[in-house]
Amino acid sequence: MKMRTCPAMVVNVLVLLFFTASATAEPPGQVLTSEQTRLLDGETIIFLERDDDDIIDVSGSVYIHSFPETIWTVITDYDNFADTMPKVKESTVIEEHGNIKIIEQTSKTGVLFFTIKFSTKMAVIETFPDTLSFNLISGDFETFNGKWVLTPHEEYGTFVTWSATVKPDFSAPGFIIDAVQKRDLRELLETIKELSESSKAIANPDTEIKNTVALSNPEEMKNQ
Repeated sequence: MKMRTCPAMVVNVLVLLFFTASATAEPPGQVLTSEQTRLLDGETIIFLERDDDDIIDVSGSVYIHSFPETIWTVITDYDNFADTMPKVKESTVIEEHGNIKIIEQTSKTGVLFFTIKFSTKMAVIETFPDTLSFNLISGDFETFNGKWVLTPHEEYGTFVTWSATVKPDFSAPGFIIDAVQKRDLRELLETIKELSESSKAIANPDTEIKNTVALSNPEEMKNQ
């Protein structure tokens, strides 16, 4: 005997399948990469690769328990980098053109008895509050171009990534430069994490809101 299929039964089955699939599907935006999982566990991840022309691709990432707007104020406080950022000896904004700034910096680093001192003049393009690109104008490098990327996570936290393509124009053994680059980038990211998560950075929301408004409205900042 053949069974007859009731149209209403088919509809009910389809509806049931739809809601079952919806209930078991991952919420959008909640799927983490393996790297993000490591970052959430507190790891600072550094990657460095050098090609046959001695051009270095280097990147580093860290998870910070702070808002992107707070982190933004830390990484764009250029004139105070000599006081807040490791290895920076001088840092000055010499020109401003809206969201584009020209910055001159001098840094000093090294390992054991090997010291490296270098200067750069960079064009920085700010796209508040998630991307900050920097491009070499002149200095002690043949190539030094990269960016900061701030990616919010859930309600209160941010994945922060710094990446660059670098080729120094000074004489130093490659293994020394690679080791110093990885060490200094780790120290930079962990310093930014500490500053952004400090009570001073997050305990005064009025200051944070004021800074956010000023950064998103450069003309208003000038008039203050």
